[in-house]
Amino acid sequence: MTASFVMELSRQLCMKMRKNKKTQFSSLPASTLGLEIHFYIPEIRHLEYIKGTYTAEELCVTAAKKCTISPLCHNLFALYNDSTGTWYSPSHEFNIKEDSGIKLHYRMRFYFKNWHGTTEGESPVWRHCLNKLRGQSPQKTPEGTPLLDVGSLEYLYFQCQHDFQTGKAPLRAAQSEAEQHEIENECLGMAVLAITHYAKNFDIPFSAASREMSYKRFIPESLNSNIKQRNILTRIRISNVFKKFLAEFNTQTVGESNITCYDLKIKYLATMEGLTSRMGSELFEPVSLAITQEKELSTGGYYGYCNQSQLQTKCQNQNLEPSSDMQVLVTGTTGISWRQKPAAVPVMPKDKSKSKKSKQDEKQKNNRNKETGDGWVLFCDFHMITHTVIKETTVTIMRQDNKKMELQLLSRAEALSFVALVDGYFRLIVDAHHYLCKEVAPSLVVQNTETGCHGPICTEYAVQKLRQEGNEEGTYILRWSCTEYNFIIITVVCHESDHFNIQYKNFQIEVDSDGYRLYGTDTSRPSLKELLDHLERQCLHTDNLQFQLRRCCPPQPREISNLLVVTKERASICQPTKHERELCIFHRIPKEDIEQEEHLGVGTKTNIYLGTLRVKNEEDEDAGYTSFQEVKVVLKVLGSGHRDISLAFFETANMMRQVSHKHIVLLYGVCVRHQENIMVEEYAQLGPLDVFIRRQQSPLSTRWKFQVAKQLASALSYLEDKKLVHGFVCAKNILLARDGLDEEEGEPFIKLSDPGIPITVLSREECVHRIPWIAPECVKNPSELSVAADKWGFGTTLWEICYDGEVPLKEKKLTEKERFYEAEFQLAIPDYKELAELMTRCMNYDPKKRPFFRAIVRDLDVLEEKSPFIKPCPIQPVDPTVFETRFLRKIRELGEGHFGKVELCRYDPRGDRTGEMVAVKSLKPENGEEQSNNLLKEIEILKALYHENIVKYKGISQEEGGKTIKLIMEYLPLGSLKEYLPRYKSQTSLGTLLSYCIQICRGMDYLGSRNYIHRDLAARNVLVEKEGMVKIGDFGLTKSLKENNGYYTVKDENDSPVFWYAPECLTQCKFYLASDVWSFGVTMYEIITYCDSSKSPMTCFLDMIGRAQGQMTIVRLVNVLQDGRRLACPESCPRRVYELMRKCWEHTPERRITFKRLIEELSILQQHHQQNSL
Repeated sequence: MTASFVMELSRQLCMKMRKNKKTQFSSLPASTLGLEIHFYIPEIRHLEYIKGTYTAEELCVTAAKKCTISPLCHNLFALYNDSTGTWYSPSHEFNIKEDSGIKLHYRMRFYFKNWHGTTEGESPVWRHCLNKLRGQSPQKTPEGTPLLDVGSLEYLYFQCQHDFQTGKAPLRAAQSEAEQHEIENECLGMAVLAITHYAKNFDIPFSAASREMSYKRFIPESLNSNIKQRNILTRIRISNVFKKFLAEFNTQTVGESNITCYDLKIKYLATMEGLTSRMGSELFEPVSLAITQEKELSTGGYYGYCNQSQLQTKCQNQNLEPSSDMQVLVTGTTGISWRQKPAAVPVMPKDKSKSKKSKQDEKQKNNRNKETGDGWVLFCDFHMITHTVIKETTVTIMRQDNKKMELQLLSRAEALSFVALVDGYFRLIVDAHHYLCKEVAPSLVVQNTETGCHGPICTEYAVQKLRQEGNEEGTYILRWSCTEYNFIIITVVCHESDHFNIQYKNFQIEVDSDGYRLYGTDTSRPSLKELLDHLERQCLHTDNLQFQLRRCCPPQPREISNLLVVTKERASICQPTKHERELCIFHRIPKEDIEQEEHLGVGTKTNIYLGTLRVKNEEDEDAGYTSFQEVKVVLKVLGSGHRDISLAFFETANMMRQVSHKHIVLLYGVCVRHQENIMVEEYAQLGPLDVFIRRQQSPLSTRWKFQVAKQLASALSYLEDKKLVHGFVCAKNILLARDGLDEEEGEPFIKLSDPGIPITVLSREECVHRIPWIAPECVKNPSELSVAADKWGFGTTLWEICYDGEVPLKEKKLTEKERFYEAEFQLAIPDYKELAELMTRCMNYDPKKRPFFRAIVRDLDVLEEKSPFIKPCPIQPVDPTVFETRFLRKIRELGEGHFGKVELCRYDPRGDRTGEMVAVKSLKPENGEEQSNNLLKEIEILKALYHENIVKYKGISQEEGGKTIKLIMEYLPLGSLKEYLPRYKSQTSLGTLLSYCIQICRGMDYLGSRNYIHRDLAARNVLVEKEGMVKIGDFGLTKSLKENNGYYTVKDENDSPVFWYAPECLTQCKFYLASDVWSFGVTMYEIITYCDSSKSPMTCFLDMIGRAQGQMTIVRLVNVLQDGRRLACPESCPRRVYELMRKCWEHTPERRITFKRLIEELSILQQHHQQNSL
C-alpha cells in the first residue's frame, strides 16, 4: 500500500468525523406555530397560518398557486401529516389556533404508473383528447395529452426524490443476492440522474457538481447505512466508481444526446417506479373486512372474506393484532384489491449452481408477478363503483352489481382518508363532476353540480359539446379556467348576421371574496346564479356581434374531457356503437317450447300471460343426452291487430336483450306464433310493486321503501352507464321477487320490467295519459327520449313508493294533465327536506339539470341512514267507475257480434285473485269512429239507468289515452235466456216464464219512462242472474227519443234484428216506444217456446216468406205482416198468453198494448196459473 494512498484515506476519514460532529451539534428544529404547509421544492418557503378556519381544499389551492400547479392538475394533490401518517380529505376543516402546532406537507397523492409512457409492456396513461389520426395510416393510434403540467412534474420530481432518499418509498424486496446487487447499482444510477439534473438546473459545471455533491445525499438512507457498515476500501471503491460513471454519463450521454432537465426527470421517475415497492399505491390494514352481496356473506377458500366476529375469533386463536390479517390496496391503474396478509418471505441465499441467464429469467418473472401475484384479489376498478358510505370508522364501497366491500379501519381519520382516496381516483378516471361520498367531497365539485359549471375543461372540448348540443345561438358552457384559479369562462355560440357562420366567444367571470364579476365590466353579483340570471336578460355585444345567453349546458354523466385520465387502451373501454346497440339480435324460441296459461292483465297494446318455458338442460346435453326443465315465465303478446308496431315491439326486446343486471328482468327470447309476436321474460311471483304496496294492511317501513328505491336507482344507473334508455319507469313496471317483510329472508328484491311499447309509436293522447311518469320533453316530442327521461320517471316512482302506491294525478283529465306540464307544476312533495329536494331535482323541467343516477344512489343511501318519517299523502277519493285495464284478467269470451265482443274478466287490482268477475264489452280493433261513438252512447245510456231488471253499469276502462274504451258491466253467470231455457226446460214452469216476462216489462217500462227505446229486445239480450231473476242487457242499439215527435229515425239499418222489428221500423225506419212492445211480443214468443231453435222467430218467418237475400227478405217480411200474418200460437201456450202476444203485434203503434198494461195482464195470468197449479 503506497504512502500517498494512506494519506488520502486518512484525509477522508478526518473530513467524515468533522461532518458527524457538525450533525450531532446542529440546532434542533423550531416548534411549529398554528399550521404550516411545507413543500419539497427547496426554493419554496412553507406557508404559515396562525389562526382561522380553512378547508383542506382551500389550503391546497393556495399551495398549488405557490408551486405554479395549474387548476387541471390541482386535484392530483392533497395534504399529508407526516407525524400521524394521515391524508386529509378536501372537505376537512382546520380550526387553527396559535398553539395548534400542525405541520403538513403538500404532496401528490393520486399517482398513475407509466403516466410517462416509457415502460414497455404497460398501458400508457394520458388525458383524454379529441380523436385524431396520425398520418395517413388507416389504423387509429391512442393519443392523448400529458397527465402532468410543468409545475406538477417539477413538484413530483422533488417529492419522489425526497421519498426515495428518506425511505418513504421503500425499495422493492430482493429475491436473491444478485438482485440485491442490481438494486444497489440502480440506486447509484438514480444519484447520477439527480446530480446531473441539479447541475443542469442551476447551470453548474459537472466537474464542480461532482466535487461538491456526494452520491450519499441522493440514495436511500437504508442503503447509505448499509454502505457505512462495509469496510473502508469498499466504500472508497464505490465512491470512485460512481464518480467515473457520473463523468462518463455527463460527457457522453448528456452531452452527445442533448438531454434536457425534462428528460432527466422522466428517467428518474420511471426508474423509481420499477425500483421501489408499490409506488403510487396505498396499502390499508383494516380491523375487519367483508365482501358481501344481498345481505349474504360470500364464502371462499383460503382467501375467504372475514367479518368482524370471524376476525376477532381468528385473532384470539392466533394471537394476532386485528390489523395484521387483511390488506386492501388502492392504485390508480388497477382499482381496489384485497388479500390476506402474506407471511414474510426470507431473502433467498445465493445459488451458485444457477446460470446467469436463468437468474435473469427468474428476475423478470418475479417482476412481472410482483403486482398481479402475491395473492391480490381485485374487488373492482373505479368504473364499477356506484357510491361509498362511511359510518364512524367503517367504510362501505358499493359496486354496480350490488356487491360491496365493507372494511373497518382503526380510526375515523383513516376511514375518511380511504374514502377520499377512492373518491379522488373516481373523479380522475370515471366522472370528473361526481362525488361518491358527501363527507369528503370537495366543495367546488358540489358547487359545480349545483350551478352546472364544468371543471377546467379545455376550449376544444367546450366547443365540441356546443356542437353536440346543436350549435343553437345563445347556448353556452360554464367552465373553470385551465390556467387561473379565480376565473370562470363562459363559452357561447354566436351566429353572424347570415346565420351560416358560427363563432364561439369566451367571456371571463372573475371570482373573489365579494362575489362574481363579468371581467372588464362593473356587473357583479353575490352568486353565480344571480349573475347568470342577470346576463340572460341582457343583450351582449362583442366583435360586432350581439346575442343573448339562452341555455346552459351542464356536465353530463361520465362526460369525456381532458379532465379524465385514461388508464387502459381505448379499445378496452369503448362503449358499443349506436349501430351495434340498435342491431336486433334475439334468441328465437320455438312456439312448441312455450305453453300459455293464465291471463295476468293487459299492457299497452299487449296481453300478458303466465306461461311455461321448456329449457334444455346444458349439463345433460354435455353428457350426451337431452333433457328439459320447465321454467315459469311471463308472455307479453302483441296481437295480430297491432302488426304495424311490431318493429317498435322488437326495439323494446332489443334493449332488454342487451342488459344483464340482477334488478332487471331477464329476457329469455322472442317467439313468433302465427301472427303474434311474444316476448318471453322472467316471472316475478309477487307481481307489480304498486299493487303489492296497496295490498298491505299497514304502511311499509321507511327503510323498506328506501331499499326498493335504491335497487331501482341501481338498475337505472346500470342502464345509464350503458347509454340505454328504459322509457317508462313507474311502480307498475317494477316487479317484486321477494317482499322482504320477514327479517330472516333478507331485504326486498325488485326487478325492473321492460317498458312496453316505445313512446315513439304512441299517440299524443297515450303520451299525455302517462303524465306524470313521462318526461315533459317527451310529451312535446317523443323522439326526445333520453336517459334524462328515466330520471324524471324515477322521481315520480319515488313519489309513488313513499306514498304507499298512491297514483299521482289520477283524478285529472287529459286536458288537466297537459296543463300541469305546460304550467310546470310539481307534485306535492314530502315534508322531509332532503327527500323533497331529491324528487324536485329528478323532476326538473330542464332535462340537463336532472342528477346522475350514481348521485341518486348515493343520496338515497344518505337519506336511508337518517330514516326520515314520511307523512302519509292524503288519500284521494277513488272513482269506483274507473277500471284500470291492466287489472282486467281475461277468463274467457262470453259472446261476439259483428262490431264487438264481450269477455268475462276478473278485475284484480290487489293481484291476489280475489277480484270481482265482470263482463267487459269492447269493440274489435278494425272498427272505426262510428262504432266507437256508438259504444260511447251506450255507456252514457247505461250510466243513466238504474233498475233491478236492467244489467248494472259498473264503469269503463280506457286505453290509448282514452281513444279506446271498454264497457264494464256486472257479470250474470247463467247467461242469456236463449242459452238458459233450453238447458233448464224441465225445471222451468209456465209461472216462471210469466215471471220472466213481467220482469222484462218492468225493465222496459222503466226504460220508456226515461225516454229511451231499446231497439234490440230479444231473448238473447235478456240475462239470467239467478233462477227466477232476469235483467235486460245489450243497449248497443238503444236510442233517446226526441221529445217533440215521440219517435227516432234510423239512417242505416244494415245490421238490424229485422224479425223482431215492427212494421213501421221496416218501412219507415221510425222507432216508437210501441216498437219495443212489438219486439217484446216476439221475445215473449221465444220464452214460451223455451227458445227452441227450430221454432225461433227467424225460422218461422222464413217458412212464411221463403228463402231470400238482402232487401228482398225485408220486402217479403213487410208484405206478410201487412197481410196480417203473425207468428203462430206455440204448442201448449195458453190462449190468454197468446192473446197478449197478439196485442203486442197490432199493425199500428197506437193500438198496441203498453208495458204498464202488459205488467198488469201478465200478473193476473201468473196469479191464475199459480192458483190452478195449487
